[in-house]
Amino acid sequence: MKKINSIKPPQLPLRFFRWFCDPDLKEDLEGDLIELFERRAIKNERKAHSLFFLDVLRMLRPGIIKNFEAHKNLNNYAMLRNYLISAWRNLMKYKGFSAINILSLSIGMAACMVIYLFINDELSFDAFHKRKDKIYRLCEVQSFPGTNTQNVALSMPGMGPTMAAEFPEIETFARYRSFGDQLIEAGDNKMIIENVAAADSSFLTIFDFPVISGDKDNLLDDHFDAIVTEETAKKLYGRINVVGETFIINGDRCIIRGVMGDVPENSHLQFNVLLSIRISTQNTPDFDNQFGSNYLNTYFVLNENADLAEMEKRYPEYLSSHIDRDDINDLYKLYLQPLSDVHLASTDVEHDYNNYRKFNGKYIDVFVLVGIFILVIASLNFMNLTTARASNRAKEVGVRKAIGAIKSQLFKQFIIESILLAVFALLFAVALVFLSLPLLNNLIDRQLETQILFTNLEIFGIILLATLGLGLLAGLYPSIYLSSFRPVIVLKGFKSYEKKSYLRSSLIVIQFSLALGMIVCTLVVLQQLMFMKNKDVGYATDHILLVDMNEEASEKYEEIKQALLKESNVLGVTASGQRLGNNFHQWGFKVRKDTGIVNVTPSNVYVDYDYLDVYGIKLLSGRSFSRDYEADDGNAYIINKAFADELGFEEAVGQRAAHGWYPDDSLGSIIGVTENFNFNSLHFKVNTLSMVVHTDWGFSEMSIKINGSNVAQSLIDVEKVYDQFVTDYPISYEFLDDHIQQLYKSDEQMGSVITIIAILSIFIGCMGLFGLASISIQRRIKEVGIRKVMGASITELMTILSRNFALMILISFIIATPLTFLFLSGWLENFAYRIDINPLIFLLGAFIALIIALATISYHVIKAANSNPVNSLKCE
Repeated sequence: MKKINSIKPPQLPLRFFRWFCDPDLKEDLEGDLIELFERRAIKNERKAHSLFFLDVLRMLRPGIIKNFEAHKNLNNYAMLRNYLISAWRNLMKYKGFSAINILSLSIGMAACMVIYLFINDELSFDAFHKRKDKIYRLCEVQSFPGTNTQNVALSMPGMGPTMAAEFPEIETFARYRSFGDQLIEAGDNKMIIENVAAADSSFLTIFDFPVISGDKDNLLDDHFDAIVTEETAKKLYGRINVVGETFIINGDRCIIRGVMGDVPENSHLQFNVLLSIRISTQNTPDFDNQFGSNYLNTYFVLNENADLAEMEKRYPEYLSSHIDRDDINDLYKLYLQPLSDVHLASTDVEHDYNNYRKFNGKYIDVFVLVGIFILVIASLNFMNLTTARASNRAKEVGVRKAIGAIKSQLFKQFIIESILLAVFALLFAVALVFLSLPLLNNLIDRQLETQILFTNLEIFGIILLATLGLGLLAGLYPSIYLSSFRPVIVLKGFKSYEKKSYLRSSLIVIQFSLALGMIVCTLVVLQQLMFMKNKDVGYATDHILLVDMNEEASEKYEEIKQALLKESNVLGVTASGQRLGNNFHQWGFKVRKDTGIVNVTPSNVYVDYDYLDVYGIKLLSGRSFSRDYEADDGNAYIINKAFADELGFEEAVGQRAAHGWYPDDSLGSIIGVTENFNFNSLHFKVNTLSMVVHTDWGFSEMSIKINGSNVAQSLIDVEKVYDQFVTDYPISYEFLDDHIQQLYKSDEQMGSVITIIAILSIFIGCMGLFGLASISIQRRIKEVGIRKVMGASITELMTILSRNFALMILISFIIATPLTFLFLSGWLENFAYRIDINPLIFLLGAFIALIIALATISYHVIKAANSNPVNSLKCE
C-alpha cells in the first residue's frame, strides 16, 4: 500500500480553492478535500489527480464562496474552461480539417516571420550608429559630354574640409578610401588582408564602430597610425593585445594605435585594417584642397537646424569658387544622401565601391506586400473552411440552443475555437521557422536569426497580439454565422442553412487572385533573371580567371604571361587596369573635328594588346591593338559603337583623338570600333567607352582564359607559374562569372523569395480547396448517386462537380491580370535591359492554377464518382 503522506494534491487547484473559499469554512473544507483526494489516490493516483479540480468546484458551491464577485469570477472561469474543453474536443473530432487549418495558417505565419526577419536585417544596416539620423554621404551627379549622366558615390579630397568650413550646417566630416586587398608583413608573418581602408581621424567619432583598446578620439592622427580588427590581430599576431605593434604595407611601416571589434555584418562599410587617410598623401601637401579627381567617400554630420534644400542652393557657388571652369555646374551637381539610404537606395549610384551587400530598397515594399498577401490567403483559407464546416455542426448548435445556450455564449465558444487554433498555428509556425531558417540563409546568403522574435519583448508582444487578433478576426464571421442558426430548423433536418455562400465564393476568388498573381510574378521574375543571366553581354565570361596583381606581378607581367601561354590548359592571357562588370573610370578625351578640337568624357580602360581577342570582343570596323605598330602603345584608341555614335563620324576609324591631357598637336588616332558590350551591370545602359594600351602604366589585374573541361588542373598550372615569378604576394583570384553573378545577387534573392512564397501560396490555396471540395461534394453525394443511376459517366460527373471551382479561377484570372501587369511593369523599370511581358504568361499562370486546383479536388471528385449509389441514396 502506498504511503498517504507521499501523495500530495495538485497545488494550483488547491490555491484556487483557498482564494475563493469563505475564510470561516476554509480550514474544515480543505481538510475534507485533502482527505477525499488521499482516499482516491490509494486506489488510483492518476484518477485522483484528474478529479481533484472537479472536487474543488463541488466544494465551492455558491453558499460557501466568500463574496458575489468571487462567485461571478468562478462562474466565468468555469465557463471559460468549458469553452476550452469544447473547443479542444471539436478540434479533435474534425482532425482533418483542424490539421488543414493549422498547417495552412502556420505556413502563412512562418512565411511572415521569415519575411520580417529579412526586412529587419536589411533595415538594420548602419542603424547601430548613434548619430545615424545626422550622417550623410556626399554624392555627385556627373553630366560629362560624351557619356551618360551618372550618380556617383565618390567625391574629391578637398570637398570634405572646405565644405565643413563654408557650410555652418556641417558639424564635422570624415573621408574614407578603400585600398582593397593588401599584403601585410607583421614580423615573419606575411598574408593578404582583405578590405584595407584609410580614413580621417574623425571617422571613429562619427561612426560607432566598437573600439576595444586605444583612445578613440585620437586614433589615426599621424600619417602611419593604424587600427586593426580583433580577427585581423589574431591572424597577424595570434593575440588581441597588439597596440604598439608595427607592420609593413606597401613599404610603409605603420603603428597599431587601436584594436576594434569586428565590423558588424550590417554595416555598409567593411574593413579589417584602417589606416590614416594621410598615408597616401605624403607627397600631396595640399591634399585638403585637392579638386578635380573623385576617388574617395566623404561623410558629414549635420546639425539639428540643417536644411538640405537650402544647402543645395549654395552648391553651385561653392563649386565655382573652388574649380576654375565656367561650365563646372553643368558638369557636376552635389547632393547629400542620408546614411539610411546608402544601403537601400543606391542601386542607381555608380562607382559605389564601398557599399557592402547593396540592396534595392524597393524590394522591401514588395516583400511587405508578399507577406500581407500570403497571410491574407491563409486567413481566407481559414475562414472558408470554418464556414464551410458550419453545416456539419448545425445540429450541435441546435441542441445547445435548445438546452438554453444563448447566442453570445455560442459566439464566444466559436471565437475561442478560432483563437485556440491560431495559437496552435503560431506554435507550429515557430517550429517551421526554426527548421527552415538554416536552409533559407544558405539560399539568400544571410545570417538571419530567430532570437529577435522572442528576446525583443515589443516584437514578441506584436506577434502574440497579431495571432490573437488574427484568430479573432478570422473567426468573427464563422462565429456570427454559426451562432445565428435557428434550433427548430436545424433539428428538423431542414437544409436552408446550406444555401450557396456568395461570401465564401468571394473569398476563394480573392485567395486565388493573389495566388495567381504570385504565380505570374514568379514566372516573369525568373524570366527576367534568366534573360540577364543568358544575355549576350558582348564578351566571354566563362572560365576567365581574374588574378590580382601587385607591383612585382605587374613588373613581371610579360614573363608571367609567356610562361602561362606555354601551359596546355591556358588558352589566353591578357591584363587591364579595371575589371569588367563595373563602370570604368571617366577621364578627358579629345577628338579633332572640322570645327576644331572637341572635348568629351567617356569611360576609359587601359588594356593589354590582346584584350579583345581573349575576351572575344567583336570589331565592327578597323583593327585590334598590335605590337607591330609603335603608336599603338599610348596613341591608338579603340572605341565602342556607342562612343562612335556620340562623336557623330560617318567613319570613326582614322579620326585623330587622344587623352584629354595630351597637347592638341600630339593627337593619336582611333584604330577600331567594337560592338557595344555591357562592361557595366545590365541595370545600366551601355556607356561610351575608349580602350587604350599603356604598357608603362602597369596593370592591376590579369585575365587568364583556362580550359573549362579541366578546371582543377588549370588552377594548379596557373598557381605554379605565378609562384615562380611572384615571391612577395600570394596569388588571389576570382572567376569572372562569379563576379558578374554578384551584380544581380539582390535580384536573384528577390526571385528566390518570390518563388518560395508563390509555392506556399498555391500550397495553402490547394489545402483550402481540398477541404472545401470534400465538404461541397459530401453535400452533393445524393445528387451524384442519382446521376450515376441515370447513367452519368465519371467524366460528366467530374465536369459537373468541378465547374464551379473552374469558374471561380476564371474570375480570379480576370481580377489578377491587370493588377499584376501594372506591378511587373513598374518592377521591370529597374533594368535598362528587360524582357517584354508576354500576355501568354498570364494564360500560362491561369492554366497552372487551374490544373493544380483540379488536381487537388480530383481526389474527392473521383471518390464520389466511383462510390456505390446505393450507399448515398439509402434512407438515413
